Amino acid sequence: MTSAPSIIKSLLSSVTLHVIIIGGLLIGAVITPAKKTPIEVSVSNNKPIVKAAMVDNAAVQKQLDILKKKKVDEKLAQQRRDQKVKDDKKRIRDLEKLKKKRLAEKDAADKAAKKAKAEAKKQKKLTDDAIKKSQAKQKKEADKAKKLKAERVKQEKAAADAKAKRVAADKAKKVKAEKERQQKIAKDKAAKEQKILEDMLAKELAEEQASFNKARNAKVMSEIEKYTSLISSEIQRNWNTDQSMKGKQCVLNIKLAPSGLVYSVRAVSGDSFVCQSARAAVLKANTFSVSKDPQVYAEMKDINLTVQPEFN
Repeated sequence: MTSAPSIIKSLLSSVTLHVIIIGGLLIGAVITPAKKTPIEVSVSNNKPIVKAAMVDNAAVQKQLDILKKKKVDEKLAQQRRDQKVKDDKKRIRDLEKLKKKRLAEKDAADKAAKKAKAEAKKQKKLTDDAIKKSQAKQKKEADKAKKLKAERVKQEKAAADAKAKRVAADKAKKVKAEKERQQKIAKDKAAKEQKILEDMLAKELAEEQASFNKARNAKVMSEIEKYTSLISSEIQRNWNTDQSMKGKQCVLNIKLAPSGLVYSVRAVSGDSFVCQSARAAVLKANTFSVSKDPQVYAEMKDINLTVQPEFN
């Protein structure tokens, strides 16, 4: 099939040739007498023979329109390719930003874990120091009691010896028995005092630990209530509700990253329509406020939350 540019070139060549021929005819008509001789002209250049009488301006214009449309189509195709390149670059930038965000969240989680480990180590050291201090105190008191006991025994022995010198030989057995009795009394007394001391120390440590645990648990529960309320409020702000949900509720299981990012949410029980819209509200919120306290986070990283639409 002959291409459009070849046809147009042939048409233009034919038109030009016919203009030259017509001009020659006009000049000949002026110079020579009126003698009509038929003139036939053909052009052969391996191109289609086109007569001037067959030149159609509409056909030429149609071919020009086709060329213009092809050029416009190519320009649009290039614009689409350029736009695709821009979109690909933007998607790559977005993925890089998301990767940096994930790395930042992991770094924050590692730091929190490291801090929690350091705090646990600190608490262990405090406990160990308290135990060592208590043991040192017990040893000091035991040494003191032992010294007093030894001094008392020494005095009693000296008294017994002095008495023995004064008492006849037949009383030696009685002196020995008394000595053994006194030693047993002293031993029993020391053991009793030691037990009383140990019981008092154990009681003090237990009371201190109970007081600490009570204060700590109260703080943790207060933080849990606080952040549970914040999460519920955030869900209400992002919840598209309607009157058909009134009086209905849903229990959602929500899993949170240390940064507060929601990485899992599912309905546990409740009205299916309410659960579906509540789950959408959680996903829309995307990130919730969470406590920096590791113990509070441990209690809230996987929670079951009952939600109910609120209407003003």
